[in-house]
Amino acid sequence: MPEKETQSSYKKLFSNTIIFAIGSFSSKVLVLLLVKVYTTYLTPEEMGINDVITQIANWLQPLVTLTISEAIIRFGLDKAYNKKQVFTLGNIVCFAGLAVLGVILPVVTITGIADKYLNGYSLLLYVYIFSSSLKLVYSTFVRAMERVKLFAINGILTTLFTLVGTLLFMIGFKMGNTGYLLSIIVSDLISVVFLTFAAKLWRYFEFRQIDRELLHTMLHYSVPLIPAQILWLITNSSDSFMTTHYMGSDANGILSASYKIPNLVATVYFMFGQAWNMSAILENDSEDRDRFYCNVFNLNQCLLYVLAAGCLMIVRPLTAIWLGQDFQESVMYSPILIYSSVFSCFTTFLGSIYLATKQTKRSLLTSMFSGIINIGLNIILIPKIGLYGPPISTIVSYLTVFIIRAYDSRKLVPFDLKLGKLIFNNVILIAMTMINVAQPYVKSHLMSYIALPILFVIVLVMNFKSLWELVGSKLKRNRNQS
Repeated sequence: MPEKETQSSYKKLFSNTIIFAIGSFSSKVLVLLLVKVYTTYLTPEEMGINDVITQIANWLQPLVTLTISEAIIRFGLDKAYNKKQVFTLGNIVCFAGLAVLGVILPVVTITGIADKYLNGYSLLLYVYIFSSSLKLVYSTFVRAMERVKLFAINGILTTLFTLVGTLLFMIGFKMGNTGYLLSIIVSDLISVVFLTFAAKLWRYFEFRQIDRELLHTMLHYSVPLIPAQILWLITNSSDSFMTTHYMGSDANGILSASYKIPNLVATVYFMFGQAWNMSAILENDSEDRDRFYCNVFNLNQCLLYVLAAGCLMIVRPLTAIWLGQDFQESVMYSPILIYSSVFSCFTTFLGSIYLATKQTKRSLLTSMFSGIINIGLNIILIPKIGLYGPPISTIVSYLTVFIIRAYDSRKLVPFDLKLGKLIFNNVILIAMTMINVAQPYVKSHLMSYIALPILFVIVLVMNFKSLWELVGSKLKRNRNQS
């Protein structure tokens, strides 16, 4: 790849990341602010029920949509395919799945076989899945059109209406979990309408000539991702279901609160990950692909280490300020989940290689290990060690899949993982995690007050040094050329 094109690739990744960050920032800040609302206006039991309902929706959505959104972004960005057909086929698949769910869900409700988990929310669950599925398809296609600024504006608009809905339904009408679901449903539907008119998406409907060959190609790509996504969801949400099963909704509410601070790490990565996913697809056929992947992964892990170390340093005071009084116990489990979030982001990064190279079956196979390990360890650990079980099973499952994908994905794109840096940073993060976990069981907290900041500074210095070297080499090369 010519040097000018190489610089353009980094520039596009950086600019898209900034745009996605702006679009996501307001929604992510809102989520952080609303945590206090949720933990104030919902009891631990209601938080537990709310978490299970949301997880059920997350599990059903890949089945309902056949993960067609992944095919939309992959083939929509590919200039070899007709965007109108990609969007039309995406809508056909999505609405067909929603129609099937509309038949099955009432049967499940009438028979009562899932009453323990649905808790009378069947109708709202369907509307929730309907609105979120359409929003996913439409917003993904806007990304495939490379209209990232519109995507960002939509994120801000969605945030605004989520806030209004929360204030109206949860605080104003005091509707509890129903109010929580309604606030999301209304904002998602408004998002669909906004994107339809702003991007003039009706121009991309083309039902008269359905490209059956492209439909087969898209489904061949997306269908293997259904079990892959479900297996990842099992890793993420089986903790909730199994905690509810073994310990009840109150304990699951505490576990749900334990994820709030770790989600900060995933939130920041999500902003980068959306831009990276597009770049991975667009740069898949470039001559300089391997070096591009290496540099981006290096940047990615530097940022994740600093962010995770920062969260581990302030997890206890942040929990005391941010979460309600009934959820302070969550600080005992959050540090382990913060550490696990690093490997969650790493595996997502490596998974983009499978998507870019159309090797989605490999994504399925590597994800299987995550689901199996997570469920198996939860069955063993939760009855024995309680709420420490889910965080431990999560970190073990993510770490295992990272190792497998680090080996397997580099057969497709051979890039340097910077193993020395990876080991060094993880040793420090493990030390910070152990200090936080041990803190409730020791009389003096002086050691942690001293050790945690020192370890954070070490991570900060080491990784900013690597970032500077990476940026400095680019600047030096530019000076030599000028």
